[in-house]
Amino acid sequence: MQNTRPFTEPWPKGITHRYLTQAGATVDIAGSGNSTSYRCNGCPFGSTGWAERVAHEHAQGHAETCRALPRPTQ
Repeated sequence: MQNTRPFTEPWPKGITHRYLTQAGATVDIAGSGNSTSYRCNGCPFGSTGWAERVAHEHAQGHAETCRALPRPTQ
């Protein structure tokens, strides 16, 4: 079985940035300007409608502490 990582697999359409969490899930950022959103792929954390800089701050801060396991792909 090949070891795949979030930084080598193609990102989903619309994702502009990706942060890796402590347990290997990702926090993805989509959009730009004042309509930037972020979502953790391991837990329910996320929000929409942020300025891009603020979205990055929130996403990175969450990624540094989140220990939720990545959701399995089907």
